[in-house]
Formats: sequence, structure tokens, C-alpha cells
Amino acid sequence: TGIVAGRVPWQQERTSRHRVFPAARVENYSDDDHTFVGLVKPKSLSFHGTNPTILEHPVLTTAIQRFQVSLYLLPDFKEDYQVNPDNVDLFEITTIIINVQSLDFRLYHGVDESYQLQVDDILPVITIKAPTIFGARHGIETLSQLLEFGGMEENDNDNGDAPIYLLRGIPLTIIDEPAYSFRGLLIDTGRHFLPLNLILDTLYTMSLNKMNILHWHLVDEQFFPYQMETYPEIAQKGSYHPRRIYTTQDIQLVIQEAYKLGIRVIPEVDLPGHTQAIGKSHPEWMASCPDPASLVDATKPQVYAFVENLYKDLSYLFVDEMVHVGGDEVQLTCWPKSESIASWMKEHNMSDPVQLYEYFETRLLQIVDKFQKTPIVWQEVFNLNLTITPQTVVDVWKGFDRATIEAATAQNFRVVLSGCWYLDHLDKNWQDFYACDPRNFTKGNPELMIGGH
Repeated sequence: TGIVAGRVPWQQERTSRHRVFPAARVENYSDDDHTFVGLVKPKSLSFHGTNPTILEHPVLTTAIQRFQVSLYLLPDFKEDYQVNPDNVDLFEITTIIINVQSLDFRLYHGVDESYQLQVDDILPVITIKAPTIFGARHGIETLSQLLEFGGMEENDNDNGDAPIYLLRGIPLTIIDEPAYSFRGLLIDTGRHFLPLNLILDTLYTMSLNKMNILHWHLVDEQFFPYQMETYPEIAQKGSYHPRRIYTTQDIQLVIQEAYKLGIRVIPEVDLPGHTQAIGKSHPEWMASCPDPASLVDATKPQVYAFVENLYKDLSYLFVDEMVHVGGDEVQLTCWPKSESIASWMKEHNMSDPVQLYEYFETRLLQIVDKFQKTPIVWQEVFNLNLTITPQTVVDVWKGFDRATIEAATAQNFRVVLSGCWYLDHLDKNWQDFYACDPRNFTKGNPELMIGGH
């Protein structure tokens, strides 16, 4: 791609109007869109890194390739666009400089994703500066949003017409960083199996919007499509179809592609409830309630052997430091209705099923800690005052539950919010989604609200 820019007088005052989505923290443009206009020609623009090898990193090679491909996604009726209708003098810009300061390529919670993008009226160069490759990736994404299709230019050779793009408002400066470190999307493959290519397409769409968390709700009541290394029979009997499963190789591919897009993948296996699919291969692990509530039997040693092997497998596959352990909608009336469970509870001086829930959750979190993972729990675990470790993240899903948010942050727990953005709530529109401000609370500590999904 090549950029052409015209050098004409411009006003010093700059506007704060937004052209970037999500809106950048600072967007400064020349007041007159016609004073200094860029013109992009495919195959003319080159990327250069201040570090000679930085552009060879998969995160940046992927971002650059996506950027270049996007320039050939042409609009309908492209022939109706006039090239340079304002007749501005144009000068070619052929260079994008990527300046990445750190050679630490790890993707983790709190990694610096900030960047600055600058185009001035002195040198015909676009500069993207960022502390990390992930910030630089966002800068390239922002650049693609700033380009406006400008028409088709006739070629002197036999290769046909070529697209060109406008870049207005030069000199311009974008200074950006995320307001929240956790910007996620939840996919539920326990209720609706998603083909692998659809998950990969979803990752790409997330990257266009600078989202950085894929919360993968792997399994649920209905299906268990995750093929464990230690218990492959659970997926064979608990999936929608024996071929509708996710193998180790499938999951590794998703994680690898997500990393290239600056996206962390956090798995969830919900326990002790939402487990009916597990019972299809291991009914002996399930609580035998008169009214089946699909709970595992929290008194059986083999259940904890399963939990340990589960997190051993998950920890091998999922490199992220966080894991979602579930814990919602546990039908506590089930356990006492089982004679064997009621007898075990009596032997262990438990009179309330919440005590058994506490026992299960404590052992589960000990296993998670053994594998050096940071747990995320659904809000019921916190609401029932179960013992959780200080690093636990509380996921608030019951609407904008201000009381829970304030109580959790007051106790120094980090919180993510999901209650505002259920996409299956068809009575809500995009205005409702945008009206939800995760930090709109006064008690507790708003700084511990790290984002949502």
C-alpha cells in the first residue's frame, strides 16, 4: 500500500471528534479535512520496524497481512467513486514505521496495550509507537479504520484498475489505551456446538473491535464436547455427536490464532452444577436426587480425582493464568435428598447444604491453585460467603448487581461484569448495552472493576 499526502496550509486548532472504534482516548485531527490528504495505493506502502526483527513476530505479521488484505475488500459500485474530487495536490507517503519498545511477547492480564499513531505534515511517514506488540497491533487496526475508500485509479499496465484510499485530517495524532484490561466475549459450546472455523472467524471479528478475552464456556448441562486426555469417554457419550467435539489439536489452534490477534482464551467448566452431560458416561459420580438437579456428588473421592485430572488437562492446554470454575445455579436442595449424601453430611457435622458446597469449592480451588491458575467464579460463590482465595475474580451476571459489585470490591476482590450484555436478551438494543457503565458505583473500589464480557 502507498499513501499520498498533499501539503497545504492548515489551521493549528484540532478537533476531538472520533473516527476510531472503540473511541480512542485522544483523537486529534486537523480541522480542515482537505488541507492534508493521504491517498493509499496498494503495493506501494512498506512497513519498517525500528527493531529489524520485530515485524517478523506472528502478532505483527498477522496484523500487517490483515491490513493489506482489507485494502482489497472493495465497496459496491466502486466505479462511481471520484478520485480526488477536491483536486488537492497529492504527495506520496510510502512508509509506516512500527516502534515497539519491549521484546517481552507474553500475553497476560494487564499487559500494556497502549499505542500512539501519528501522521504529521512535515515528513510523509506514518508512525505507530507502542510499548508492546499488542499495542502496535491495535495501532495497525486503528490505521485501517482511518482509511476511506477513494475510488479506482487507472493503471498504465495491463493489471487493471487499482483501489486507492483517503486519509484525512492530517496532521493527526491518536493516543489510546484500554479503559478495561478485561474486554471479553463469551461463547457457549456446551449448549450450541460451534464449528472450529466459526470460532476462528469470531476471534478475527473480536480483534477488529480490540477485544482481548475469549471466555470459552466449553461444556454445560446439555453437552460436553471437550475431549479430555484423561477421560475421553465423557465427550464421546456427552457430546451432541461423537464427531462434534473439540480435540487437543482444535483447542491448541484456537489458542494459537487468538494469541496472534492479542486475545487471551479463558476456559470454563462449570461445577458442581450444570453437569448432566458428565453423568451420561459416569452416572456413579452424580448425586442421586429424587428430582435430578444434575449435581455431582460432592462427597465422593472419585469426583475430586476427576476434578484434578480435569484441571491438569486444562492447565496443559490453556496457557492463560486465569480459568473460570463456574459455580452458578447450584440447586442446593438436591444433596440432602440423597440418602448417602445426607448420611455423609451428618458424619461430617454438616447440617446445611451450603456447608457441602463450601467443602466442594474449597477443594476445587485448592486444585486450581496447585496448577497455579487464578480462578474466576460466578457471583453465587461470593454471595453465599464461600471461602475464596484473595486473587479470585468475581463474575457478576445477574444484571448490574451494584450490591454485589460494591461488596466484592470492598473486600478487595477483582470483578468482571457480564450481566449487562446478554446478546440473547432480545428486548435490549445497542443503546442499552452502551448505557451500562461497569464503574457506575460509589461504594467499594471502582479500580477493581477490571472489565466485562
